Parts: sequence; structure tokens; C-alpha cells
Amino acid sequence: MPIKFRFLQNSIATYYIFGFFITRLNNHDHSTVLSGDKDDGFAFGIMLLVIGLLIFFKSLKNLKMKRLFENVPTSKMRSLAMGLVELKGKIQVEDKILKDPFDDKECVYWRIHIQESVKRGKRRKWVTRHKAKNQVPFLISDQTGSVLVHLDGANMNDVKRDNQYDLATFFSDEIPPNVRDYCRKYNVKLKGWFGGKKRMKFIVTYLEPDDDIYILGNARPLLKNEQKDSKNITAAIDRSNNGLFIISDKSEKELIDEYGGQSYIIPLGIILSAVGFSMILTSLGYI
Repeated sequence: MPIKFRFLQNSIATYYIFGFFITRLNNHDHSTVLSGDKDDGFAFGIMLLVIGLLIFFKSLKNLKMKRLFENVPTSKMRSLAMGLVELKGKIQVEDKILKDPFDDKECVYWRIHIQESVKRGKRRKWVTRHKAKNQVPFLISDQTGSVLVHLDGANMNDVKRDNQYDLATFFSDEIPPNVRDYCRKYNVKLKGWFGGKKRMKFIVTYLEPDDDIYILGNARPLLKNEQKDSKNITAAIDRSNNGLFIISDKSEKELIDEYGGQSYIIPLGIILSAVGFSMILTSLGYI
């Protein structure tokens, strides 16, 4: 979506949301704006205040990340400076390699997430039944050299899902033998009390050699035991100093759009907090 169009869309949304609440706040009986009596108004005001603050601070965090993606320049591996860096390159095997349990793909990182659809009251929700991951150090490389990457402590939330298998009560395809064998090995039950199939999702994510990858984190000099015969490895990157460490197979543009594409949420958080605070004061008799 073009930036100008998205800005216009967000501005219109903010205008109407703001107008909606201001119109109701002009009503003299603030305690019944969204509820029936003062006690309800106080409770609803607390809820709006909390939700508004959560939205506001979450949005500020996302905005900060967006600006980091935009402002930290991309470094070449050969001329890498120590400290916070942005790296773009391809994954290369450093020493060891893995195979993911579901698709048997060679990779340096895999993550499994198995969920079951469970009825809770009148609704159904997805409940995690099993999670697992494995990883090995690898290299991120460009035309100028390579950097050693240790994944421990990395934020991998922006690594895209690679495959998903579904199991439904009726009319679903059989899940692959590798998935079934994995579930049997780790005691993940696929059938219910009466032998019927459960409704389940089996999600696998992995990073393969030659995948394009984006890293934002802190570079450091190689330790003695990390130095190899090859002089192309210029530094290492990890979370040894507990700093920012994000790894993604999305492009920089995708990350910027994802973290900054809903700029109207910040004023929405302020509006909800203001409405909630006003309702609390009104119910307590201060307004």
C-alpha cells in the first residue's frame, strides 16, 4: 500500500474515532456514555484506561522499532563496526546443520508449534499442545565477507511460517508420516476419547542455507575459539550484552510496514485513556 494512501487512511480513521468519543463525552451524564450506571461507568472507565495505556505504550515501542529499521544503516560484513548494526545477507552453514522434524529440510533453525482447537464455553480457541525448537550457529554472508551468528536469546518472532498441516474431525487429509511419528514420539495425542480425530494445527518454521536474512543486533569481536582459518569471518553477533537482537527472513521494507503501518493506533490509545479517565472521574463525582 502506498505511503501517502496509508497516511490518508489512518488520518480518516483517527478523525472518526476521535469524533465518536468526543460526541459522547459532550453528553452531561458521562457515567452512562457506554454503560448504565455510575458503578458500571467506573468499571468500564478502568477498562478503557488500561486498554488505552497498553495500546499507547505498545504503539510507542513499535514506532521506536520502525525508526531503528529506518535509521540504522546497513553494514557490509568486511567493514563492520562493533556495536549496533544492521546486516542483510544469505545464510551459510558454519559447521553443523540440522533437519527439521516435519519436512526433513536442511536448516540452521527450526521451530514446531502444535495447537488444538478446544471448546471453552460457547466458543472454541486454539490451545498450544506442544512447542519445540533447535538451532545451531551459522554465518550471514555478503560479497565482502561473513559474520558468525549465535541465535541464543534472539527475537525470532518475525521469521515467517514455512508450512502448516491441518487435522480436522471430518474431510481432512492425512498428516504426513513425519508429523505423525513426531507426535507419537512426544506423546501428542491426535485422537479424542472415542477415537475420533481432533482438530489440530501443526506449524513448522525453519531457516535454510541460502535464505535471505535480516539481522539487527550488536556485533562484537570474535572470541579465540570462534576464529577459523578463513579470514572472511570478521565478527560475531549475539545477545551477550542483553541488547537488541532481531532476526527475520522478511525484508527491511516488510518490517517497516509491519511496525509502522498503523500510526493512528497511538492517538487511539490516548483517546481511549482520556475517555476512561473522564468516566472514572465522573463516576467518583469529580466532574
